[in-house]
Amino acid sequence: MSHNETSALEHFLAKLYVDGDARERFLAAPATEAARAGLSKEQCRALEKIDRVGLEMAARSFGHKRASKEMAATSDLSSWRRVIRAFLRVRIFGVFMRRTQ
Repeated sequence: MSHNETSALEHFLAKLYVDGDARERFLAAPATEAARAGLSKEQCRALEKIDRVGLEMAARSFGHKRASKEMAATSDLSSWRRVIRAFLRVRIFGVFMRRTQ
């Protein structure tokens, strides 16, 4: 299998993991969807034998992992916002105190 074929297969599998609609179409007609993605006949035949339960489990697992990372990124951002707000409050309070003295 050439590098381009491997790359196309990896791209196709990645899409199946993240795109529920594409995965549903693939599970209904594996060879057709694989061919539509430009995969070789050999790859299409191999994908017809894919472990469907394993595919769904991996997709779910990757989905949970993506959601966790998104939540962590949001949480990290929120933490920084709290730090910046606290810093600004202290800074504003310091300016206020200097003016009142």
